[in-house]
Amino acid sequence: RWWRASRADDDAPVVERGVLSVTELPQAVADSLRGVQPHTVDWLVEQAVEAGWLPGSAAADVCARLVQLPGRDAPAGVLLVARAATDWYAEEDVDLIGAFAARAGAALTTALLYREQAEVADTLQSSLLPVEPVEAPGVQWGTAYRPAQAGLRIGGDFYGSHRLPDGGSVFFLGDVSGKGVEAAVFTGQLRQCLHALHRVEQQPARLLQLLNDALLETTLAHGQGRFATLVLGVVRPHRDGGLSLTLAGGGHLPPLVLRASGEVEQLPLRGMLIGVVPDPRVGQVTVRLAPGETCLLYSDGVTEARGGRRGDEQLGTDRLVQAVTDCQRMPAPALAERIEQVTCDWLAHRDHDDIAVLALRATGAGPRSHRHLHAVPTPPGDGAGTTGS
Repeated sequence: RWWRASRADDDAPVVERGVLSVTELPQAVADSLRGVQPHTVDWLVEQAVEAGWLPGSAAADVCARLVQLPGRDAPAGVLLVARAATDWYAEEDVDLIGAFAARAGAALTTALLYREQAEVADTLQSSLLPVEPVEAPGVQWGTAYRPAQAGLRIGGDFYGSHRLPDGGSVFFLGDVSGKGVEAAVFTGQLRQCLHALHRVEQQPARLLQLLNDALLETTLAHGQGRFATLVLGVVRPHRDGGLSLTLAGGGHLPPLVLRASGEVEQLPLRGMLIGVVPDPRVGQVTVRLAPGETCLLYSDGVTEARGGRRGDEQLGTDRLVQAVTDCQRMPAPALAERIEQVTCDWLAHRDHDDIAVLALRATGAGPRSHRHLHAVPTPPGDGAGTTGS
C-alpha cells in the first residue's frame, strides 16, 4: 500500500493512495522494506516515475531521498521525498527527513502493536461472553445479559446449556465473585469445567458436587479465593408437551415458575456456595412445567439493583414477582427482555452489578399433521359441481 501527498505552491495538499504488488515495487523500496540498504538509489527517481508516484514529472527534473521508517523487527515502511532538481537537499534537510521518519516509524509501530493487542483482547472477550443455550426439544429459551462494565462486555454472570444423549439438556445460570476481567476469566474456567463434567454426570446435585471439587482444586492451585453461586438443572420433554425439571442450587437465588394461571411460584431451592468448602450442602427440587409455563433463573444483579425515589432501594424479589405476574403468554425471549427492562428502569442509569436472566418455557406438543383434501373437479358431463373436505 502506498500513499502520496503533494502540494503545488499554496494550494491545499492532495493525498492519493494505491496498491502495488511486491513484484512491481521499485527495487530500492523493496530493499528498504526488507531492512537492506538499497544499492539502486541512483535510479530512485526513474523507479518512482515508473511506479506512477511522480505523475507529470520527468526523471531529470526531480531529485529524491529514501528513508526507512524504523519498526520492531523490520522497517514499518519507507518514506520517499521528492522535490524539484533545482532545489537540492542540504544536510539539514536530510537530518529533518530522518527525524520525521523516526517519529513516523515509532507511531506506526505503536499503532500496529495496539491493533494486535486489540484483536487479542476482542478474541478473548468473545470467548468469555455467555453462550446462548442450544436448541432442545420442547424448550424455548430466553436470555438477557448486561455486564456491570458495559465497555468490557464481559462480567461475572454466566448461563448456558448442553444437550444430553437422551434428548434432555443440562442448563445453568450462575454468578462468580468479583467483577470485570478477573471475574470473566473465572466464569470461563467454570464453564469449561461444566462442559467436561456433564459428559460423565447428569444428576444435578452430584454434578454440582463435582464442579465444587474442580473449582476448589483450581482456586487453591492459583492461590485465589474465588467462589460462585449457581443453579443447575436438567430438563427433559414429555409427550404431553410439558417439561420435567430437576434443579440443584449452590447458594443462588431460588428460581421462579410462571404458571399457566399467571401466578408466580418461588421454588424452595437452597444450597451452599460453590468453591468454598469440600463438601457443601446442595439442594435439589423437581418440578413439572405444563405447556406454556416458564421457569426463570436470574442473578442478584436483578433483585439487588438499587433505585427508586431515593436511589438506594433494592428492586427485590417481590417487585420482580409483580413484574412477571400475569405474563404467562409471553414467549421466553420477551419475558427475559422484560425483566432486564424492568431492572434498568429501576436503576435509572445508576451503577449496577452484572445482570443475567435465563428463561425456559414449555412450548407444548407440536401440531399434529393433518391431511388436507383439496377440491377435486367433477369429470366433464357429470354436472355435480366440485366437492372437497
